Amino acid sequence: MSEFVFLTPWWLTALFPLALLLGWFTLRAKRHSLIAPHLAKAMGLNAKKHNAAIVIIGISWLIAVLALAGPSFESQTRPSYSNSNARVLVMDMSLSMYATDIKPNRLTQARYKALDLLTQWQEGSTGLVAYAGDAYTVSPLTTDTATLSNLVPNLSPDIMPYPGADAARAVQLAIDIMKNAGLAQGDIVLLTDDIDSQEQAQIETQLTNTRWKLVILGIGTQAGAPITLSDGSLLKNAQGQTVVAKTNFANMQSLAQTINGLFTPISLDNSDVAMIAKLDQNEQPHSTTKSQQRVKERVNNGYWLVLILIIPCLLLFRRGVIFSLLLLFIPTLHSNSVQASPWLNSNQQAKKAFDAKEYQAASEQFTDLEWKGIAQYQAGEYHAAVETLSQLPQDSARVQYNLANAYAQNGELEKAQTLYEEVLKRDPNHKDAQHNLEIVKKAQQQQQQ
Repeated sequence: MSEFVFLTPWWLTALFPLALLLGWFTLRAKRHSLIAPHLAKAMGLNAKKHNAAIVIIGISWLIAVLALAGPSFESQTRPSYSNSNARVLVMDMSLSMYATDIKPNRLTQARYKALDLLTQWQEGSTGLVAYAGDAYTVSPLTTDTATLSNLVPNLSPDIMPYPGADAARAVQLAIDIMKNAGLAQGDIVLLTDDIDSQEQAQIETQLTNTRWKLVILGIGTQAGAPITLSDGSLLKNAQGQTVVAKTNFANMQSLAQTINGLFTPISLDNSDVAMIAKLDQNEQPHSTTKSQQRVKERVNNGYWLVLILIIPCLLLFRRGVIFSLLLLFIPTLHSNSVQASPWLNSNQQAKKAFDAKEYQAASEQFTDLEWKGIAQYQAGEYHAAVETLSQLPQDSARVQYNLANAYAQNGELEKAQTLYEEVLKRDPNHKDAQHNLEIVKKAQQQQQQ
């Protein structure tokens, strides 16, 4: 027999409330003993029954606490299993991530996507790399995605020692992290708004004919936008001109095709995250391996004590005491609705509500106007969505398209038509805008008949 231990000894602290409860019962019994026997009988006070109930409650509580503390008398060994599925999340922290072509800016949206991905990655191990002019390990491979989720909101270009953008160096660092963990294959999930031709060539050399798979999530738009720095000023070049950061999706797509990787542009819904998570799930059946090592673990013998609890529970059930005890736990019940977390800001909380399809709650929590308008639209509050989205600068096809949809659903067909036509001027291949424009025109014709 192995050394006796408690697996969860902190449960033993629950014996302190038992001591207080028994002390209270004892004092109560002494007060009752001062009452004359014939009066106590007339008042329905039966000391023997009362003492028996105290004993049953005390023994049941003691057995339950000992069971929860996990007494262990023995150990057993088993083969160890490991999930070799691994990936490194690489996040671009160059100054261009402050561009505001997607609201509130690219950096915020990249953080949202990173948090959504970490939520999906519950199997295997994940590392985190941030880069600008150089690349840095934020976290080595870990199975604790909750810790990574706490790190992501703190990443920004302001904390990068060297400005610039070197995606190739970040990819190499991701490879090194997985190699140092003894892995020969894994995924590199790159969240970036730009890969220039030089970086593309370097990454192709790094990944061609290897088992490292590159997944690129392109952040931003081809139209681009000025870069609003953290102090509110606009980034300017040496000539004093405002820098407009444009996302080159063509380079990203070309790189992914060349090395048999995956590319997806950022989307307002979670289709981009779902595509990347699906890739991870498709590889999952081959990721669990049985190692040669054997793991020694303690056996929890506390389960046998649960059987002993059946007897006092039956006695308490007959006496009606068990129903009184249940009342103690009713206030601790809570609903499973989305709740605010002290670790997330209001927009992150709202995003979680949005992903859970709780659009009404999300619309009330979002401070970001674009996301607030989208949530209002999804909640069926079209008039509110129009008012919210109208406050945004109409400087991108995406914003105009969302506002056009809200106008159409709110019955303002002429305004919707005008905006759909503006969207098509910016992007003649916008199929959704073309389709919706046709519907709006037909609806107007029907109204005129």
